[in-house]
Amino acid sequence: VVGVEILGGSLRRNSNVAKFEGDEPERVGMLKSIQDEGEDIDEARTGERVAVSIDGPTVGRQIREGDELWAEIPEKHAKILEQELTDAIPADEIETLTMYLEKRRNRDPFWGK
Repeated sequence: VVGVEILGGSLRRNSNVAKFEGDEPERVGMLKSIQDEGEDIDEARTGERVAVSIDGPTVGRQIREGDELWAEIPEKHAKILEQELTDAIPADEIETLTMYLEKRRNRDPFWGK
């Protein structure tokens, strides 16, 4: 269990979590649970500080304090979000999606298009 601050977008249980090493995303595990002040919650949003349980990594090895972790978005979902659902998504989540797409497209310019 580690403490995290949601810098943008939203975080949901059972999401795969990755960190970027240069242009390459590296999956570090799956988000098993989110707690806010001891209560289990299904989702955390921008600005919230919560405790999360991630199945897979060891703190201090695969992830360290200060690492920027991202919820992975499947390529097919990213395409639909960007091309068809931008009007239905809050502005802060669009900004976070754009940042994620930029990171993915550094390596593959056609990712999610």
